[in-house]
Amino acid sequence: MKTVESYITLKPDIEVLRNHLQEQYAGIFDADMIQRHIDEYIGLSNAHAFASFLIDRGHVGQRMLDIGSGYGSIVLTARQAGINALGIEMATFEIDFARARLYSDLPSDEPELVYRQGDALDLPFAEGSFDLVTILNVIEHVPDYRLALAEAIRVLKPDGHLYIICPNYAAFRREAHYLVPWLPLLPRSLASTYLKSLGRDPAFFEQHIHYCSYWGVLRTLRRLQLDIEYPYGSRLSDFDVIRRPYVRRLMKVLQRARLLGVVRIFLWVHFLNPLRPDINICAIKRRNA
Repeated sequence: MKTVESYITLKPDIEVLRNHLQEQYAGIFDADMIQRHIDEYIGLSNAHAFASFLIDRGHVGQRMLDIGSGYGSIVLTARQAGINALGIEMATFEIDFARARLYSDLPSDEPELVYRQGDALDLPFAEGSFDLVTILNVIEHVPDYRLALAEAIRVLKPDGHLYIICPNYAAFRREAHYLVPWLPLLPRSLASTYLKSLGRDPAFFEQHIHYCSYWGVLRTLRRLQLDIEYPYGSRLSDFDVIRRPYVRRLMKVLQRARLLGVVRIFLWVHFLNPLRPDINICAIKRRNA
């Protein structure tokens, strides 16, 4: 176990962090992209928004695992929101940073128990340990995401929720790391040549990016006996859950015009669209899974 003094020493300042990212993403990120990465994935604004989402979903007081917890933002804000969140991460620098910032912000918590260093394919937890599991922008970095999802589901309780966010590589979109235009499932040899032609180092793509697709993830979850949550179902029957007033008013107008059925079909088509740029899924583990 590290001492309190070592956590204080470990906590990197912004320049140490920036230098680490410049080394990690050399040939991939320019200075603006590194700052965006700091703002969006290490800063807490997006993490606070996700914690608010989890609160709205009724997860306060529940036990949560964030797989690939990185610099610890999601776990930290979830714990601040009253969720008993733990994180697991492979990279030593990220683990040290996450533990140090936890000690700084929540000194009564135990950093080495909250953040564990380990592999998404071999989680050090018993079956059915968590009420919810999050795996956010992670499975595209796992050679076989199906194995990572199976392991996530193993540690999830029956009726537990699994939240997945990642890029859909079967879509026309900008590549999520290099931020350059990308064709669906672009053959990997051509992708490396393409990146070189843009003056970008393809090593990160070749070593750390593995294609996953929206329909592929859906198929995997169904095969693993999870129920996919349709995100619009309750909104079409209970307008009070719609946050934006103008959307509530529009839905009521459509209801009076007896057009909600058309809206439901449109939303189903949108939900099942294999070319949507991002994968954003909530799935629930069946009791008999």
